[in-house]
Amino acid sequence: MIKKPLGTRKNPARTCRDLYLGHPDFQDGWFWVDPNLGMIDDAIHVFCNMTARGQTCVYPDKHTASSPDIQWKKDDNSNKDIWFSSLRGGFKITYEDVGSIQLTFLRLLSQEAYQNFTYSCTNAVGWYDQEDDSYDRSIEIMGEDGQIFGPKAPKPLILLDGCKSRKDVSKSVFEVRTTKLSRLPLVDFLPRDYGSSDQAFGFEIGPLCFN
Repeated sequence: MIKKPLGTRKNPARTCRDLYLGHPDFQDGWFWVDPNLGMIDDAIHVFCNMTARGQTCVYPDKHTASSPDIQWKKDDNSNKDIWFSSLRGGFKITYEDVGSIQLTFLRLLSQEAYQNFTYSCTNAVGWYDQEDDSYDRSIEIMGEDGQIFGPKAPKPLILLDGCKSRKDVSKSVFEVRTTKLSRLPLVDFLPRDYGSSDQAFGFEIGPLCFN
């Protein structure tokens, strides 16, 4: 009789989907999976969305998963676009806790992936600029393979665009969903509407979920 993995540290499943198929009564929660089926020492702790029939969700490293709303300075002598990771105090979004090998195997074992990105704004555009009726100041988001998601295709799905009025504190929420799995996870973004004394921005990135 073949034993069904339990998703524990010592008995990891290959993916949350496998765990769901073996234990359809399991609830949403944190489990251990080992996509590359190597030594269990490299198993990873993931969130299994059993409500969605076994989605495997991995999180960015905590210290790179968000940034509070602060004023970011612009170089007065340059009109160049600068990615967040290249700003003074900026950083790349990393996934070292998951590891590149396990991410690669999760892609191989999946058909689709998605990830949400929340851009918080103070008097700044996130996507659509209502005042100018344009997307000239919209942010762009970069995937791991260098693919850029922005106003030009491929576009992210806009779940909320509270930053379009450039007034007060709000947020814009983006979802990148793709069957081209090398494009995810998201690793960087390009802010454009910042630099004035009354402007600030921050971000929070959600888990990368595989179907």
